[in-house]
Amino acid sequence: MIARIRCLWVGVILSATVWFGPVFAQQAGEGQTIAGFEVPEYDEENRLKYIMFGDFAKVLPNGLIDITNMRIDFFTPEGDLEMRVNAEKCLYDNRTKNARSENLVRIARDNLIISGRGFVWDAGSGRFEILEDSKVVLREAQRVVNEEEEP
Repeated sequence: MIARIRCLWVGVILSATVWFGPVFAQQAGEGQTIAGFEVPEYDEENRLKYIMFGDFAKVLPNGLIDITNMRIDFFTPEGDLEMRVNAEKCLYDNRTKNARSENLVRIARDNLIISGRGFVWDAGSGRFEILEDSKVVLREAQRVVNEEEEP
């Protein structure tokens, strides 16, 4: 219940930012800036799917949200952390729940790290695509290979 209230409160803040953006523009530059935020997303059965964090979020005139130091924690249906995505900056569309970036991105799972430059994320389909300079690092892959070579 607390998480839902917090989600609603963040939604109210984001909505108020969009609604009152021009009022705060004089104080925050071109658009309202929110510092230190987190926004959870739940599935149909009220299980936590992911939480998006950011150091700063600035609502742009076109309605997109420019996020600095974005992090998304994805969870399994059982509630365990499954994957973490970090990006220096991204543009998030609160209406479609999609994000994109041209900056560095890092995806970490149990024994896998994927990094690169630029990404497109479609939250509806769960598709996360790194656009350039992809690099995959498998942790403990050498140990698995060596264990398989043993007689």
